[in-house]
Amino acid sequence: MKKFIILLLLVLLIANFAYRIDLRKSPHELVGELMYFPSGMALRALSLGLYAPLADFVWLRFIQYYGEHRLTDRKYEFMYHILDILTTLDSRFIYAYTLGGLMLTHDAKRPEQARMLMKKGMKVHPEEWRTPFIYAFIHYVFLKEYTVAQTYFRLAALKPDAPDIPKRWAAFTVYKKIGDLKTALALWIDLYNSSDNPEEKEIAEMYIQGIKMKMDIEFLDRRIEEFKDRYGRRPIALRDLVVYGLIESIPPEPHGEKYIIRQGKAFSTWKIKSGRLIPIF
Repeated sequence: MKKFIILLLLVLLIANFAYRIDLRKSPHELVGELMYFPSGMALRALSLGLYAPLADFVWLRFIQYYGEHRLTDRKYEFMYHILDILTTLDSRFIYAYTLGGLMLTHDAKRPEQARMLMKKGMKVHPEEWRTPFIYAFIHYVFLKEYTVAQTYFRLAALKPDAPDIPKRWAAFTVYKKIGDLKTALALWIDLYNSSDNPEEKEIAEMYIQGIKMKMDIEFLDRRIEEFKDRYGRRPIALRDLVVYGLIESIPPEPHGEKYIIRQGKAFSTWKIKSGRLIPIF
């Protein structure tokens, strides 16, 4: 009974910290920074062995923190701090390492922190295949450090319960061309299909759509240049490429938008509406 009372007090303490910070925010800044969280070791000592329930609470606050900052300022100053606390409280929380590594690299633009978190996960879980796989994935897709990626794909493939995906990519990066869009697309699709975590799937789907869009635009730009070489002018609209037999149909835009011609080049209306474009390669 005493342990549960202490756990409740800890949860109330953390919630109070978050609430106090929220009070200082504008209506558009909905979630506190959680900057007053004590260290993971401190919380672990105070929790008297009730690590998992407290870790679950920190995880929920982290997802809330991530979601609100993604919708507002896209600043994640305390992302690593919270993930470090979480993985100290409950080192078995594999998604805190894998999803955290993706978020630190993709959203926070802090790959060094992602490396630290992932290496922490590999140290405490030497038998786990997902941590070295995501470590390799980050180095392949985001950092373009292909030698490191090959090494950790191989390491993931050697783990006792590793499925086919790290084994396939360990071989693929050795014998196939690396760094191109088709390879990146295949890797993101593999990640999407192998994950049962909705946040990981959401990140993967975003990159799948972005890569498909870039590949479509490159294809359409080649056909536009072919049209110019053949007829001495650029097409007025993409429909002209279909009418003149250069393509069978205009590919569907993966975000549900459409492709148009803008200043003589293929363009997605999604870029206009979103005001940004995911950096792919």
